[in-house]
Amino acid sequence: MANQRSTPSPERLAELGITTPEQLHLEVSSICAAAKRLSEGGWVTLPFCNTLCGEGLGAQPHLSLEGARVREPAYKKVEELPETPNWEFPRMQAMLSAMDTLRQEGFPISYEIEGHFTLLNALLPMGRMFATLRKPAGAELMTRTEGWIRQYARTAVEHGATLLSFSDPVATVDILGEKVFRNIYLPSCQRLITHLRQDNPGVVIHLCGKLTQSLLDTGSGQLERWEPDPPAEHYGQALLAYGRSHPEGGVIGHFCLNLLRAKRGWVYEVKW
Repeated sequence: MANQRSTPSPERLAELGITTPEQLHLEVSSICAAAKRLSEGGWVTLPFCNTLCGEGLGAQPHLSLEGARVREPAYKKVEELPETPNWEFPRMQAMLSAMDTLRQEGFPISYEIEGHFTLLNALLPMGRMFATLRKPAGAELMTRTEGWIRQYARTAVEHGATLLSFSDPVATVDILGEKVFRNIYLPSCQRLITHLRQDNPGVVIHLCGKLTQSLLDTGSGQLERWEPDPPAEHYGQALLAYGRSHPEGGVIGHFCLNLLRAKRGWVYEVKW
């Protein structure tokens, strides 16, 4: 799936001399240039899609100037899934090198991490995934997926990410229904977020607006408003101030990182 938030338009890329998918996804200098062009509110946002973790597990994304998209699941059966990811592929290595460069240049990096169902959707047919989740093997599948995401997130933090943007578009309560969301998805999601905090001390985790709303709609989470002093002019500044004043990190959300320049000088902490 392409990430519309963090993918510059082909026209903006052309202004940077980036005219082929290979440049955008495999050239470190082009990745850096595109990230800087797209920077908002003091942040650079990476990667340009949410398929990198899936590729490390065997998915084969189609690359374009608008991002990357997995057209077909990589596997037909759960039994075919690998035990561990492999980050030693060209696109991932280029992304990590670009992050190293941006960190050295002093840019705060927001890095998108996909949740369980979005990742599994790139690896398995949707019907097979849900059939497995209804069986005893479903718990093991969710636990294994958590491990993959934790490794992916840790790798991003080691290369400069200071904010992890967590989203799972396939896993809202509107799509899953309240029973599946509460009984299957939510326990794994909360456990994963807890582990991400433990694995990455000091890193802020930003939950996407749809996931936060699902937590609120099911009575599974609460919000606490936090405002910096002195006041922030826009959301990106508020995020930077929150990170500085919370060296232990935190979980925030209920807003969109598409809107880093929005005149919103506060953040919502997410509690459960």
